Amino acid sequence: MRTIFAYLFAFLGIILCTPYHLYLYLLAKKDQEKAYRHAQKLVKGFFGIVMFICGAKCTVIGLERVPKDQPILFVGNHRSFFDILCCHNALDRPLGFMSKDGILKVPILPWYMKDIGCTFLDRSDLKKGLETIMQSADIVKSGHSMMVFPEGHRNDGEELLPFKDGAYKIAQKAGCPIVPVSICGTDNIMEANKHNFIRSHKVVIEFLDPIDINGLKPKERKEVLETIPALIQKARVKNLPLATKK
Repeated sequence: MRTIFAYLFAFLGIILCTPYHLYLYLLAKKDQEKAYRHAQKLVKGFFGIVMFICGAKCTVIGLERVPKDQPILFVGNHRSFFDILCCHNALDRPLGFMSKDGILKVPILPWYMKDIGCTFLDRSDLKKGLETIMQSADIVKSGHSMMVFPEGHRNDGEELLPFKDGAYKIAQKAGCPIVPVSICGTDNIMEANKHNFIRSHKVVIEFLDPIDINGLKPKERKEVLETIPALIQKARVKNLPLATKK
């Protein structure tokens, strides 16, 4: 029944909130910041209800490590669609995501993603990809944090996939810190289940110490960035027992 209720609520919610999206679209022309705040509240509430219906029980570790007075580029491993819901609701700040441009083919949903400052990456076109990175950096410069998943797609393996370093250029261009994020248990809510049935499961999200790459020479910056996947994997392995604990 969770699966039916979750899909039904998500479908009806996206459709019924369309007039509010139109209001946000008009508001953004006058006051982009106010439109962002309203959109974030709407999406956070929507995600919260979906997580409740699905039985996603989220434990958040290390929130005190996240700088509060500046925008952040959050970099996480990617296990599930629920990574976005859980990470968004774990943070009390505006948060957009960099997504693959294929999501633009989904009706209506991209409207809400654009409302909260999401960007859409075309990996098949280098020029368009660089434009998306610059667009994302501009959003961060304006004071809004973003999250990226450098593995490129959802990973069901035990080891992390190689991180694509293009995502880090957002932090480099925006001059913001990077906060690595370890995510455990989200795939057990849906993707790891037969026929993608939704089941209640524990999720553990850990925010690691911020990393500042500003002022580093290219070689130093490369060496620091190369440590991020190992930091995330170490925290993920440490937290796996918490995500499976009864």
